Amino acid sequence: MRVSSKKSLISVIQLIILILSSFLVWQVLHRPAKIDSDVYPYLSTITPDLVKQCVQDNSRTPTIPFEDLIAIRSTIPEIEAQALITQLQTDVSFANLNWGKLSSDKLKVLKRHREILAKYSYYKPYKYTFPINGTTWYEDSFGADREGGIRRHEGTDLFGKEGTSIVSVCSGKIEQLGWNRLGGERVGVRGDDGNYYYYAHLQYISPDLVKGARIAAGDFIGGMGHTGDALTTPDHLHFGIELPNEQWINPYPLLKVWQLWEDTKNPS
Repeated sequence: MRVSSKKSLISVIQLIILILSSFLVWQVLHRPAKIDSDVYPYLSTITPDLVKQCVQDNSRTPTIPFEDLIAIRSTIPEIEAQALITQLQTDVSFANLNWGKLSSDKLKVLKRHREILAKYSYYKPYKYTFPINGTTWYEDSFGADREGGIRRHEGTDLFGKEGTSIVSVCSGKIEQLGWNRLGGERVGVRGDDGNYYYYAHLQYISPDLVKGARIAAGDFIGGMGHTGDALTTPDHLHFGIELPNEQWINPYPLLKVWQLWEDTKNPS
């Protein structure tokens, strides 16, 4: 009996160790990705007007990396910025620029901004697609009260005519498809950049979409509607972006620039 009891105790201990080990492995695998706190506050400051200016710079000298132009113009005053861009236009690389009287602190910030832009490519021309293929209007309502203050608005509402075509802003994998209470007919795409892109209140979902399948930037997702908790509101797309660290960010600044790319492709 004593030998049997000892074996049973060892078995229990081994089982506990196995469970704890499995739990730790699960925790590591499912730990939210770490994203530096300065990334999205900086990216949200980049305006369509600034991007337009960089488009003009790039059209004159297409060999200049776009992240160089945006980092410089978004970080330092115009006179200092233009001096650096003039050097870039003569084929001087970013690393070999003559920084003039730029302080070491400002130079550190500029280089950090360039690093962010190189890693997070939201503002690279035509990499991302505006989600509405048709007439739309929208404003920044991120963080507004919903359901009497029970929750906050975690996206941007883009309004338009019922049935207006909605397309994927980037390539990725379809993670969610179909109905839920709040979103109604909705589609969730895990972008190749790691972000989760959420399209809600659709009138209908494209029958060509399959959960788990790949989707490309510009692929048709469905028609604009007011399903889910939007039954009493005008037709619109609720568009949300969740980062890999499970934080929802404001899509509005990105949408404004993506709309610029769309207007550039299809000038009126």
